Amino acid sequence: MTLGLRFVISFVLILASAWAGYLARTRAGLREELARPVMTVVAVFGYPLVALMAIWGTPLQWADAWLPVLGGLQATLMALIALRFGRKLFPDRAERGVVGLCCTIGNHGVTMAGFAVYLLFGREGLGINTVYALYTFFAIVLLSYTIAQRHSPDTARISTWRLMVGNLLHWRATGLYACVAAILLTVCGVPSPPQIDTWYLLDIVIYLLIAAAYFAIGLRLHLPHLVEMRKAVLYVLGIRHALGLLLGVALAGITYLTPWPLEGLSLKVLLVQSSVPVGIMCVAVANMFHIKPREAAAILVVGSVGYLVLGMPLLLWLFG
Repeated sequence: MTLGLRFVISFVLILASAWAGYLARTRAGLREELARPVMTVVAVFGYPLVALMAIWGTPLQWADAWLPVLGGLQATLMALIALRFGRKLFPDRAERGVVGLCCTIGNHGVTMAGFAVYLLFGREGLGINTVYALYTFFAIVLLSYTIAQRHSPDTARISTWRLMVGNLLHWRATGLYACVAAILLTVCGVPSPPQIDTWYLLDIVIYLLIAAAYFAIGLRLHLPHLVEMRKAVLYVLGIRHALGLLLGVALAGITYLTPWPLEGLSLKVLLVQSSVPVGIMCVAVANMFHIKPREAAAILVVGSVGYLVLGMPLLLWLFG
């Protein structure tokens, strides 16, 4: 199966799963609160399993270390800036929190920005893209969980450092340790199980996760929220795309002050990934901590549709 066909299947699966979740709530009477445990399973168990299988055995170079480092730094800066300047725009603490949360992890995978990288730079570019996306497994534990807990009505007010330490030791940090384990296994030369390829285990898990995640998003999707959240949507789009690209260029420039500047294909991948829509993991965290999950789903839907309609054609025109 070609990667292009995989993207078509994934795109159709995304639309069908989200629509199925929406109909399940509006027509079949399924409670939208079901989205919370579904998203928790996706974030805590599903994505770590994908990370372990995808990273284990992938050739790694020391120079590639820039990519996840800069990706994590960019996500942190965007979230902090969004929260700082959002104090006056969003007086409601939970709404400000979901805005900050949506400015952390982007949708860097093959169902969105990763596919744009493949169209532009081929299979090698997609490999570089996978290295870049490693930051997400660290950011979700140290950044996204902390922001969500600080703004969630269900969480007691404790210091940020205690929250971060607690998250590192919590069972929700499974993705972080799966990522570290996969890197160590690769560096130590331990071969990955051949069944991952021969049994198509990675493909099966990815498609199951797509179906589950977007079904949960459909459960939380309320069409009136698309209008009610227009200020938050525009604010997140500005942070994620305009400011994100500026930060990406600046961070890439800083590497030229070091003996290991980011160049060539790695630089291009960084720039493409600097301006992407909200990641599914952000909606998963919003559901896990009950911090306006409906609003988070609305922001994700608008940003994703806009990227597919405008973002990808623009990238093809600029880089092609």
